[in-house]
Amino acid sequence: MLVSQLPLTVSLLMVTAIVAAARPETLKDAGFQFSVLLCLGLTAMCVLAPWNLLPAKSFVVVPIADFVVIAFAREATAQSFTSLGLLLVFPVIWLAARLGKMGVALSFLGSALVVAVPMMFGPSPGATDVARPILLPSIMTVIALAIHVLVSSIVSQDAKLEHKDAELRRAYEESLERQRLLDTMLDIVGVGVHAVDAAGNDILMNQQHRRNRSLASRPGAPGSGEQELNIMASDGTTPLPPGRHPVARAAAGQSFSDYLIRFGSQANQRVLSSTARAMTDKEGNFAGSVVAFSDVTEFVNALAIKDDFVANISHEFRTPLMSIVGYLDIVLDTPDEDPEQQEAFLRIAQSNAEKLLGLVSDLLSASSDSMDVHPQKVDLQNLIAMSVASARHRAGSRGVEIVNDARQPLWLTADPGRVNQVLDNLLSNAIKYSQAGDTVTIRAWETPENVSFSVTDTGIGISQTDLPKIFTRYFRSNSVRESAIPGVGLGLGIVKRIVENHGGSITASSMPGSGSTFTVTLPKGPAS
Repeated sequence: MLVSQLPLTVSLLMVTAIVAAARPETLKDAGFQFSVLLCLGLTAMCVLAPWNLLPAKSFVVVPIADFVVIAFAREATAQSFTSLGLLLVFPVIWLAARLGKMGVALSFLGSALVVAVPMMFGPSPGATDVARPILLPSIMTVIALAIHVLVSSIVSQDAKLEHKDAELRRAYEESLERQRLLDTMLDIVGVGVHAVDAAGNDILMNQQHRRNRSLASRPGAPGSGEQELNIMASDGTTPLPPGRHPVARAAAGQSFSDYLIRFGSQANQRVLSSTARAMTDKEGNFAGSVVAFSDVTEFVNALAIKDDFVANISHEFRTPLMSIVGYLDIVLDTPDEDPEQQEAFLRIAQSNAEKLLGLVSDLLSASSDSMDVHPQKVDLQNLIAMSVASARHRAGSRGVEIVNDARQPLWLTADPGRVNQVLDNLLSNAIKYSQAGDTVTIRAWETPENVSFSVTDTGIGISQTDLPKIFTRYFRSNSVRESAIPGVGLGLGIVKRIVENHGGSITASSMPGSGSTFTVTLPKGPAS
């Protein structure tokens, strides 16, 4: 309201200043004084009136009253200023802009009254005076129409722009929603995704591949580019040249599938299978590529374990089978030999056959989903004594001493055959991984709820990297494989399953070169 009224108020004050300088006597005219006071009053009303509480078109009283202001000011200065009627343009613009066609009509009526009323109360008009009530209102009406057309055009353009803006906002929100959906979908899948443009610049990368890259980041450069990452060839030791990195190949326009690489150092290295497909624009030109990285570490490890297992089991089967066949051939080829010698050969063959039978039993146990236990009241001290007695001959042949510190009865409810199997496996491993002069010690103790025993050796020990994996079926550490110690990696897996089927637990602690300790804890079970 104030902004709309100010042009007229300022113009009238300027006219007042000019009149004061040129014809000061005009300031004493009652009509001029009324005009100025009314204009100032209307300006004050624009500021003070609560227009937001009044009806929407109540503002019209101000521009209509402005016609009265202009009429009195024009009449009072008619002798000095003939163009004061041009002040009508201010209320005319106001009305035409705010009220449209009604504003045009009000502009014509107001302008006509401004020039016509003084003529009605003045002397008889001459020929030139007759045109005055028509010329000025006509000009003001044309101005009002022009303003109306201009404002209507602007309003129409604003409406179109608002409509387009609303459409753009909806499209933008839909685009954001699709982007959020795409990001969520890409982050949910367990596959790393990396998209690049034709210049090799990153377009998109999901959280999984960011985690992959963090494994391969070099120390001190966590934000390094693809060419700076620690990426190895499929053998895990040969650094991959930057030009052979999957993203570099994809950026060069190559498409490939199942390209095996390794991310990171040996300690936390992951094997990734990468696949790339090129993107094209609408003209069919190369526009970039999308590369997918699948983590196949467990699969590759399983294949390695399988190959190692097949090699080990072949060796474990071949040695006793060759011994059995060899000694049987000797017996069959020399029937007249000393009967005692023949019996010795047959016993060796029988021993190797029993070894094969034990190995087959271990394989069947490892492949079985369950390992039944039949608990009964047993004395753990007696079970330990039997296992120690059974293992002494083998320990002695290797120069290993067995110390039995279990010297008091320890009663619990358990399957004696399965507990003996646990003891035999742990003692056998302790002897196998010890050298001449080493000691294997077995201890046992009890708490109000449990009975525990431990087998400790002073042998080669287990690395901290391999320690969490030793209860995994078919697992054998690199150091064991390199030392050519026989075995297929089944014993500890079987032990763990037997112990857990009793409701117990097994733990291991070790230091390379200082030996290992395996501790088994079993519940006592119901008292009898």
